[in-house]
Amino acid sequence: MSFHNWEGSVFVKHRNVIADFTIRLLAINHTGVTVEALGVLGNLTQYHDVAEKICEDKHVIDIAATLLDSDNSELVYKACGVLVNVSKSKEFHEKLPKNIVSQVLEVVTDVGMLDTQLSTVSLYLLWNILSLGELKVSEEETASLLSLLADYTDTTYCDTPDWKNNFHPVAKQLIGLLDKESDLQPL
Repeated sequence: MSFHNWEGSVFVKHRNVIADFTIRLLAINHTGVTVEALGVLGNLTQYHDVAEKICEDKHVIDIAATLLDSDNSELVYKACGVLVNVSKSKEFHEKLPKNIVSQVLEVVTDVGMLDTQLSTVSLYLLWNILSLGELKVSEEETASLLSLLADYTDTTYCDTPDWKNNFHPVAKQLIGLLDKESDLQPL
């Protein structure tokens, strides 16, 4: 479904009705339908009222979090997109699963440089979760993430322009946040 993000568009004007319908599509056991539904919800959750609606119906958050463990990278990417938008607001962090950090860390570990877009959107999700400080991260998770980010920002690991231009800036922001020695600005 195309997304037209201008005020007055039918999509924007009726976003809550579209969100209600799209949430129902998640009940259909078909990968293609789920990918498209999550794509629509990813676009719609850019609006606070839709993100709020999604969080009221916690099963959508649970579905998106569960799909982080999928073998289908497109499903994981779309699920991450919904979770990135929801996690922008501190008030919705209580709706996120407690193991979300370890799930996202596993995504980044699994895909690495093989999928720059998925790795990068995963880091945006981690940034939103960690920078707002609502969810506590264990020392072990922090150490694992710092080690992984240090490895992944080493240019001997991957030196492609896409990796350096997209992944590296977010990774370095996260390293600064976790090290707490930097005055880096939110993303």
